[in-house]
Amino acid sequence: MNQTFISAEEQQPADCISDEAGWKQMNLPFTSEFLWRESILDTRDVDEDLKIGCTLDRGCDPVQAICSHDAIHELAKSVELQFGSEDILRRNANLLQKLGVPGGRFRRLRRLPSSWRTDIDELEGAFPNFGDVLDYVRSMASLAELGDGVIRLDALVFDGSPGTGKSIFAEQLASVIAGGFERMQMSTAESGSQIGGSATTWSNSRPGLIFEALINGYYANPLVLLDELDKAPTSSGERFSPIGPLYQLLERPAARTFRDLSVPSLAVDASAVTWVATTNECHLLPAPILSRLYVFDVKLPSASQATRVVRSVMRKLSEEEPTLAKFKLTEDAVSKLATSAPRAMRGLVRRACGQAALASRWTVGPGDVSDAGPKRPSIGFCA
Repeated sequence: MNQTFISAEEQQPADCISDEAGWKQMNLPFTSEFLWRESILDTRDVDEDLKIGCTLDRGCDPVQAICSHDAIHELAKSVELQFGSEDILRRNANLLQKLGVPGGRFRRLRRLPSSWRTDIDELEGAFPNFGDVLDYVRSMASLAELGDGVIRLDALVFDGSPGTGKSIFAEQLASVIAGGFERMQMSTAESGSQIGGSATTWSNSRPGLIFEALINGYYANPLVLLDELDKAPTSSGERFSPIGPLYQLLERPAARTFRDLSVPSLAVDASAVTWVATTNECHLLPAPILSRLYVFDVKLPSASQATRVVRSVMRKLSEEEPTLAKFKLTEDAVSKLATSAPRAMRGLVRRACGQAALASRWTVGPGDVSDAGPKRPSIGFCA
């Protein structure tokens, strides 16, 4: 679907309607005349922005049509012909109201911030074991900067042992490069309905995560984390496997016409979604899924890297909680904290500061650091 630029000042959020009459008009029979009027308004708004030379420097966001006029026609037809239960008809009519207003089928694509280089450097300071991932992100960000400013990454998988910080890294990466963050815990997913919706034949039919994120979200390019993807049921006998929708969604061309099972008459464009999966053993994934993912082997931080992580965690906590900025970690405390796995480090640093506060001290020593929590394995041979 075509993309263009719409002024950030002039483009309204997707769920914004100028007046009540707009809603009332949608109660009239759905006709091609209404949709024709909407297309004229869309074209006019886009043309005006192009004519005034809207550029990235001026602060404009690229936008993407998440569905076509034909798709809205198809949805309108299903409502007119009374397809589905009363609840489904009511839901689809509301959906038509949301998408049918001028500009309703467009979503912004969040551009990289001007500070992306500094932001990524800070991420590497906090997660030095993700250096390869961030080198890849830097290269894709440089390409994006030459174009519309929107980064486009391959579907990624961070593979490695538990405790390496894969999930929290993905969340913080999203805050720099994506238009939002969605997390799907795949180890507890029971079917593909969580991602791709449940069929209209079910009495409790509901849209899935992707459809909801695109229809109700402000941006069309969120980062979706598939956490512990290797623990999702994937056997060939699973009729409703949680990974089923991924066969289409992880392929960008195929994702342009994604149909949620709960709203099969409406094809949406999910091609701008950034996908990241985490695994402990990526070889357990079905070959067709693994072939769609760019694999990064994430190891636990080395001793020197772990020390950097501790200092970075302390800086981050000090920014979030100014009181913690008054505490100072001794070198021995840093060394002891560095033996912990990245996943546990944040909690251990806060707990250590609390222990020092309990003793009326601003200095945090090794005695304040709890021995609980997973440890970073030492490198070497055991006797």
